[in-house]
Amino acid sequence: MVRKAKKYRQAKSPFRGIVTGIVTAGVTAVIYSAIFRVFGFGSFLFMAGVSALTGYIAYVMGSGLDTSIKAPTKEDLPITGNEAVDLLVKRGQDMLRQIRKENDRIPDPVLSRQIDEMESVSNKIFRTVIEQPSKAPQIRRFMDYYLPTTLKMLSSYRRMDEQNIQGNNAEKTKKKIEDAMEVVLSAFKKQLDTLYQNDMLDISSDIDVLETLLKQDSLLRDDRTMTRESGGAAQAQQMKEE
Repeated sequence: MVRKAKKYRQAKSPFRGIVTGIVTAGVTAVIYSAIFRVFGFGSFLFMAGVSALTGYIAYVMGSGLDTSIKAPTKEDLPITGNEAVDLLVKRGQDMLRQIRKENDRIPDPVLSRQIDEMESVSNKIFRTVIEQPSKAPQIRRFMDYYLPTTLKMLSSYRRMDEQNIQGNNAEKTKKKIEDAMEVVLSAFKKQLDTLYQNDMLDISSDIDVLETLLKQDSLLRDDRTMTRESGGAAQAQQMKEE
């Protein structure tokens, strides 16, 4: 089985870069003086500049570019003052931190993006509960089953990948976990949508009441009135033309 490249690459090595830069600058000076005659201060200064430039480029390349892609720092969510809700959110944040650590060690880019999105949706769920603590009971199953099971699956996936476990069963298990993550992500989004379901119903009811009151006050015409009046006006215009 071919292992995929890790998301995190080797860190910078300044010492190696310095050595590489000095050696390269020296070699450049020797080659330059062998090809071109160095007479006077001006030509010597030009050779020194070329050597310094190549030495600096070698230093940068020798040090190694820090091209690692790191997840953005997550801010702690605010507290509500409701002890039960705050403990619930803290427990959820602790699980998300563990999921993030597993994600940092999982090389698969597709799975990693799904995990990032799950974390984003989860934080939106927690923010909703913080803003409306009465919704906390609605995420009980999310907290007691969805998040812990997701963490367990990702931990298993990461261990199998790091240990390079091969075999039919291992490959099938990893494939099942990859497929399950898509389902889990959909479930997380559905959980967030459910939290706002009553709010959307309330807004819809408010709009209906508002429209009714506006019609009663003759500030809003319904479609039937407008159609009837438009039809009457058209008929009157036709009779007038005749």
